[in-house]
Amino acid sequence: MRFNLEQLRAFSLSVERGSFSAAAREMGKAQSAVSTAISNLELDLGLELFDRSRREPTLTEEGHALLPQARALLEQAKLFEGRADSMAAGEEGRLTLAVEESLIGEALEDMLVRFEHAFPQLELELLNPARRDIIRLVQQGRVDIGVLISTLEASEGYYIKPLKQMTIVSVASTDHPLSGQVLPGFDELGYYRQLLLTSRTGKVAEIDQLSSKLWKVESQYFLIDMVKRGLGWAWVPEHLARPWLDDGSLTMLRFEGGGDLMNMPVDLIISPKYKEGTAGQWLYRELAELAFLV
Repeated sequence: MRFNLEQLRAFSLSVERGSFSAAAREMGKAQSAVSTAISNLELDLGLELFDRSRREPTLTEEGHALLPQARALLEQAKLFEGRADSMAAGEEGRLTLAVEESLIGEALEDMLVRFEHAFPQLELELLNPARRDIIRLVQQGRVDIGVLISTLEASEGYYIKPLKQMTIVSVASTDHPLSGQVLPGFDELGYYRQLLLTSRTGKVAEIDQLSSKLWKVESQYFLIDMVKRGLGWAWVPEHLARPWLDDGSLTMLRFEGGGDLMNMPVDLIISPKYKEGTAGQWLYRELAELAFLV
């Protein structure tokens, strides 16, 4: 290489601080050391970066042209050092996290802000596939950590870390025939169209399907919009339905003897290929404390 980072830093700081002497104070060096570093950089490049004919050196046309690249190289070096230090301290270099859409909301977004503050050097990829797609992606090693409502299926190709539980409610629009009734049991739901989350495979768990009249929907938010329009009833996370329950767009279905609310376990599933580091450990602790989990 025809130059080094110390020379680039002397060059950049001399411009930022306005003089070689000010740059030297910033770097904790003698002014002669900064002047020498810049002179050697000019010799190595075969270009004059500063015009020294005045009292204070000023940038030449070539200096102006190269300054942005010098600053970019210094910034990349800073990022390189920061990531290397983080990895040496046990942090993953990158992490792919898949979160079921039912769990996405303000609480998760606030957690991700805290995550960025805790791990500014980590490269994060965040996906929100359907529940069964998360399992498949983790099994394939495409995703390191998945967060989803438990499928209650035997694990294969991944590890499970249980978190807490999420409250699920059955809802319909306020003008739906089921609205306002106290139903004798879940069997009554089978006479009306059910809107049910599905994956790209089109499969749904038998335990989730209560009606023979079924529409499958991939997006949790689209499903809620369809319920609001009276196209069917659905089981949805209480924290997602709450704004529309409060404004009267949706109503919670009621049953004799209770059963209005269900708590479903939420799990982390972890790829065997993923080597857990400090970021993964942090996520496990913080995800368990999300406000809508009980």
